[in-house]
Amino acid sequence: MKVLFVTSTFPRSEDDDQVPWLLELALVLRDSGVDLEVLAPTYAGLEDHTIHGIPVHRYRYFTKKREVVTHEAGAMNKMVGRRDLVLPAFALVGAGMAAAARLARRHGYDVIHSHWPLPMGLPAQAGAWASKNRPRLVATFHGAEVALAQRKPHYRPVLRRITRNLDAAIANSSSTAATVRELTGVGATVIPFGPPRGAVNLDRNPEAEEPQREAEPVVLAVGRMIERKGFPVLVRAAEKLRGRARVVIVGGGEHEPVVRREIERAGVGDVVQLAGRVSNADLSDLYRRCTVFCLPAIVDSRGETEGLGVVLIEAMSHAKPVVASRLGGIVDAVEDGETGLLVPPEDPDILAEALLRVIEEPGLAARLGEAGRERARRLFSWEGVARRHLGLYAGKGKR
Repeated sequence: MKVLFVTSTFPRSEDDDQVPWLLELALVLRDSGVDLEVLAPTYAGLEDHTIHGIPVHRYRYFTKKREVVTHEAGAMNKMVGRRDLVLPAFALVGAGMAAAARLARRHGYDVIHSHWPLPMGLPAQAGAWASKNRPRLVATFHGAEVALAQRKPHYRPVLRRITRNLDAAIANSSSTAATVRELTGVGATVIPFGPPRGAVNLDRNPEAEEPQREAEPVVLAVGRMIERKGFPVLVRAAEKLRGRARVVIVGGGEHEPVVRREIERAGVGDVVQLAGRVSNADLSDLYRRCTVFCLPAIVDSRGETEGLGVVLIEAMSHAKPVVASRLGGIVDAVEDGETGLLVPPEDPDILAEALLRVIEEPGLAARLGEAGRERARRLFSWEGVARRHLGLYAGKGKR
C-alpha cells in the first residue's frame, strides 16, 4: 500500500522535536509495511530530504525570508499581526495543490492522507483529482483547524467542502470529533496518538526501576510554551506548594516570557524552575523522578485548548499520577479518580489542593499511577494506532 501524508508541518531532521507524534505515526505505519511518503511545505528554502528512510518532499511557495508560515508555532497563531505572511499563506496552499497533483500523477498513491485538513485538505484533494487511479482520501483533525472554524465562521464552508469528499475522517479525541460533526456533519473515527517510542516503553516494569529520590517532591509539567498549556496557572498555584514541593516546567516557546513574568510577579522563583528543552533521555529521567505530573491547560484567547495531551500519556506510561484540567481531549486521556485527578481550568487554588493531595497520599499516588500505566498500554500503543489506520486505509469503518 502506497500512502502520501499531506501536512503543513513535519520534522526537518531526525533531531527536530516538531510534531514528534506525526513522525512516530509515519514510522509505525512504515514498519507495518506501508510505503509512505510525506509532502510538506519548505521552511526557509529547505529542500527534499529523508528522515529514518521516509522521503519528505518539500515544496517552495515564496521567498526564503517569508517561507516561515509553518514550523516553530501553529500557522494561524504565527500569522496574528503579521500582514507580511498573508500572501505566503495563500501561496502555501496553492503551491501545495500543484505539488500534490504532480506527486500523485507520478506515483499513483493508494491513499492520500491530510493532517490539519483546514487547509491541507485542499492539496490532498488536488492530488486525488490528479491521480490516474482513485486513491482513498483520509483526513485527520488535530483540533486547531476546527477551533479556527468555530472562531471564524467564514472558514466553515471551506471546511465542509473539504470534508465532503473524504472516504474517512479521523479525530485525535472525542472532543475534536464532536466539533467536526457539529461543523460539518461528518462522523470522525477517534484515534488518539501515543507517546514518542524513544521516550517511553509501555511494556516496561516500573517496579524494577530505582530512580534517584528527590529531597523534595517534584511537580513536573512538560510542553511547548504556548498560551493554551496554562503554565501561568501552575505558577500561581506554586505559592501553596512552597516547602512541600517544587515545580519543574520543561519546554520552550513563544509564551516563555509570559511564564517568566508570572514567576517574578508571584514571587515563586524559589519554587518554580524553567528547565527549557531537554533530550529524550533527560526527559525520561525527569518523568521517573517526579512525584506527580501536571497539565494545567486552559482555553486560550483564540478558543483553542488541548486536543489530547500526549504528555499525559507519556507521564502515565511512567506510572506517574497526573493532575490536569477538565478540558478538551484531556478527558479522553485521563479518567478522573482512576488514573489521575481532573480540576477546573484557571483555578490555581483547586489545582494546588489536588497536587498536594496526590503528593501527601502515597497510596493514592501509587494507585493512580499504576492504573494510568495500564490505560496507556491498553489504549495508546502505537501498534494499535497503526492497526486502526490500516483498517481505514483498507476501507473498513468508512463513514
